[in-house]
Amino acid sequence: MKKISLIAVLLTIVFNVSQTLAADAPEATTYQIRNVKHQELLRPRDANNATGTPIVLYPAQPWKCMTWRLQPAGESAFHLKNLFTGKTFCSSTNTNAPQPSVTQIPLAKNGAESPVWQFTKLDDGNYKISDSKSGKVLTAKKSADDSEAKIITAPWENQGEQKWILEPMDPKQLTM
Repeated sequence: MKKISLIAVLLTIVFNVSQTLAADAPEATTYQIRNVKHQELLRPRDANNATGTPIVLYPAQPWKCMTWRLQPAGESAFHLKNLFTGKTFCSSTNTNAPQPSVTQIPLAKNGAESPVWQFTKLDDGNYKISDSKSGKVLTAKKSADDSEAKIITAPWENQGEQKWILEPMDPKQLTM
C-alpha cells in the first residue's frame, strides 16, 4: 500500500512539473521578437535575404521581415524561420570571437541540421533565447557610435539586452 501511495505522489509531482514546463514554453506560431532594453524587433539588416546578412534590431513595423515562425525542435526549443526570407539565423562559428555575431543562413532541408534556439521564460515574463549548441544567449549590443543594435551571442548576465518579448503576430496582418 505504501508503494502505491508513493508512486501516486511521484506521478502527481512529475505531472505538475511537466505541466509547469509546458506552460513556460512559447506556442509554436508566428511572433515578432522585441528586445526589452532597446524596444525594437529582430530582423535581417535591410530585409536582405542574402546568406550572411547580420541580424539587427529595427523599429516595429507589421512586416514579414520582422516576423518569425517558431518551429518545434524539442522541449522549449525551436527553429526560427523568417517569414520574408524563409531563412533562419545562427551564431558565428568563429569560436575565437569574444562576441560572436548572429547572421542569417538557409534552413537546412533536414530540420535536425538547422540551428536550435532554447526559449526560457523568465520570472518577469520575458524570454531568454539561448543557442542550444553554445549555451550563449541572444544579446542586442549598441554603442553610442552605432545607428543600429547588432545581435550577438554572449554569456547570460540577466541584462535587458538579453531579454526578449514574444509578440504574437497573425501573418494575415503583415503589409510587406
